[in-house]
Amino acid sequence: MVGGGLLLPCNVVVRRDGDHTLVQALDPQAMVALTGLPELQSVADEAAARLGAALASLA
Repeated sequence: MVGGGLLLPCNVVVRRDGDHTLVQALDPQAMVALTGLPELQSVADEAAARLGAALASLA
């Protein structure tokens, strides 16, 4: 499963837009779709849940 970590970098971008700060993250589900490896789906699901919780806590 080490390769899964390499395929799901979960990049996060923080940028300023005027008076606002935007935090965006790459969707792990998109990375699974690009690889065509369904065995990575559970890793992507967990990553998406964790990223979603982290982003929601910033709102």
